[in-house]
Amino acid sequence: MRVVRSFLLVLAIGVGICFTSAYGSTPSDLPPLQTVIERVMQTSAVENSEYHLFNQHYTYTRQKTTEFYDISGNLKDRQVRQSTNTPSPQVVIAAPQPVLRPVAYHKEAAGADGPSVHGVSLGKKEDLLNPDLIKRYTITITGREMINGRPALIVDFKPASDSLPILNIKDRVLNCIAGRAWVDEDDYVLEKVQLHLTQKVSALGGLVGTISKFSLSFDRDRTADGFWFTRDLNWSVEAREATYQRVVIHHEEINGVQKTL
Repeated sequence: MRVVRSFLLVLAIGVGICFTSAYGSTPSDLPPLQTVIERVMQTSAVENSEYHLFNQHYTYTRQKTTEFYDISGNLKDRQVRQSTNTPSPQVVIAAPQPVLRPVAYHKEAAGADGPSVHGVSLGKKEDLLNPDLIKRYTITITGREMINGRPALIVDFKPASDSLPILNIKDRVLNCIAGRAWVDEDDYVLEKVQLHLTQKVSALGGLVGTISKFSLSFDRDRTADGFWFTRDLNWSVEAREATYQRVVIHHEEINGVQKTL
């Protein structure tokens, strides 16, 4: 599982990086792509603290299910974990205040730990703002869609070239990510993401392992008082580590979200 875990970590960084990349064309009735990227970067920079506030004010149950299959499709193991978030009634917490999100994005706002997605850190600020990474992707706003009664911008992203530089395993992963994201047009938060690998990714020429297929998606909801949380997360990977091949399918969801404080 070491190859798979390393791949997931790098891919998580890529989710954030894809919104700091090369600009594509934007239809005239949609906001400029550069403005959207700046707003998403700024809201991502404060999401970690907002996620902690959500945990302090809401109770919910999270269930994670991970299934392991051999290459023939036979189920070898199934792991189910369930946890409940219950805010402590003894802690007095001030009511959440709306976060001001001006259009201009300042690098200082990201902080030392960088932005996050649904409360999970995506990497250091240097990873997200490295000028070399700006050249990796072509990003295009392709339209607008209503999700749960709120307008969302549809953003497609793909590698900018088939011959991007490769210095390490992170480069190999980032060079092969493509997909689509939905950005809430009012809060400029990633509301929905679907991404996949465009080709196989190997470590040390395939001697250590190879990721043949990977897909990841998540959907987020917004509470009435403005907190975003990941309602549903799915990923699947087909990988070979040394001579052993396996397929891993993961699903997690949050249910019973209720404000308590």
